[in-house]
Amino acid sequence: MDQLGFVALLIFAIILSFAFSYQQHRAYVGAIREIADDHDRNGVLVVSGRGKGFLRGCVVILAVDSTTRRILEARTMQGSTVLARFRRARFLEGNLKGAVDRATSTHMATALEQATAQFRETARPTRSRRARSARTVTPEGSPA
Repeated sequence: MDQLGFVALLIFAIILSFAFSYQQHRAYVGAIREIADDHDRNGVLVVSGRGKGFLRGCVVILAVDSTTRRILEARTMQGSTVLARFRRARFLEGNLKGAVDRATSTHMATALEQATAQFRETARPTRSRRARSARTVTPEGSPA
C-alpha cells in the first residue's frame, strides 16, 4: 500500500508540474501578444531569447524599431520556478547595440544575444524571387 501512495504522489506531482508549465507558457504567449498589440506599426519587430542554466534561467521579449534599432519595450522573466512572471525592464530600453552590456545576469546576457541574433535575422533584407530569377542561363548552361 505504501508503494501505491508513492506512485499516486508521483503522478500528482507530474500533473501539477504540467499545469504550472502550461500556465507559464500561456503567460509567455500573453506577454508576446500584449507587446505586439502595443507596438503594432510598420518597422517594429518583436523578438525573444532565452538563457538557460541548470537551476535558473531568463527569457527576454523585446520590441525593436528596425529603422532606429532601438528597444522600445523590454520584458524579462527570471527565476528558478514556474511561478516567475514577466516584468518590464526599463533599463534594457534604448539602443539595441549596448543591450547585452546592460544585462544584470549571465543568463540575461545570453537571452539578449539570442534575441539580438533573431532581430538581425528577421530584419535582414531578403532578395526577392524576381531578383533571384533575373539571371538567365543559355541552353549551353552558361550565364547570359
